[in-house]
Amino acid sequence: MFVFLAMTVVPARLCAEPLAEETEISITCQLMQAPSIGQVPVFAMTKECEECKGTYHYKLWLPKGYNAAPQRRWPCMFMASAGGNAKMGQMAGWLKANRYIVVMLVESKNGPWAPIIGNFLAAHDDVVNRVRIQEGLKFATGMSGGARASSMFVQLRAGFCGLILQGAGAAYDPQNRYAATGLRQNAALYIAMTVGRKDNNFGEANRMKNLIPSNRFFAVEFDGGHVWAPADVFGKAITWTEQCVYDTGTTNPVLRPIYLTRFGVLADKCVAATTPEKRSKAAEAALAYARLRNLAGDPAVAAQLAALRTGKAP
Repeated sequence: MFVFLAMTVVPARLCAEPLAEETEISITCQLMQAPSIGQVPVFAMTKECEECKGTYHYKLWLPKGYNAAPQRRWPCMFMASAGGNAKMGQMAGWLKANRYIVVMLVESKNGPWAPIIGNFLAAHDDVVNRVRIQEGLKFATGMSGGARASSMFVQLRAGFCGLILQGAGAAYDPQNRYAATGLRQNAALYIAMTVGRKDNNFGEANRMKNLIPSNRFFAVEFDGGHVWAPADVFGKAITWTEQCVYDTGTTNPVLRPIYLTRFGVLADKCVAATTPEKRSKAAEAALAYARLRNLAGDPAVAAQLAALRTGKAP
């Protein structure tokens, strides 16, 4: 069985003033405790574990409305680039519109694995203490070597639900095999892969498809080469991933507040329905979602469920 690395929790280094929204904030962080050799499948030697330790950096983006909702927790995208100094690029429009926290790793780049893993672990453990990230709604993405790196990130810390591989499949272990035990075993993790039809790694989409259960993998092809996905292609990939996480996939108990909110949206559609037929369909959809997410016994929605079952608008 795959086991996540234990996280060393350190006190959050909160600013006296609220962090700025909708701007890139440069953050310095440290990894003081090295992982063990058995916890990182891409490591071949024990010395790589110690080489992870050190000072790292990431850029933090907070969505519009973050400071105005002090009780709310937000989805988060962790991002790595093959060349280092990751940027949102063509993903920016979607991530900003859908109000994600974004963590862009600085030192993580093609080369030795130790600083890649070290940068991620240091940034992750810092940011989950620094800002309000919804556990269970963590995503990772990267392109080329950044994609392989991101495939490791989701296996090293708990709470990841989505992985968007761009232009490459999973990381390779020292035996030149996909290091994908955690990808296969984590039933709450949904994986999309974007790849250009002229990309030399195009065949990896089929390799990944054969590796991951079919209900948890989705490949999106596009006309192009070995590049970051165009905005619309990235949108398709992450929209599919979100749909699985929120609406159709494995129920995750930590996401219960999210499920309740989405049930409320479905119940409101019943209220807004303008004909008995539309009201009936909306009620059926809301009740089906409540069954899927095991909401039947939740007192927060008991009245709404009772009204839906009797055919009345909640």
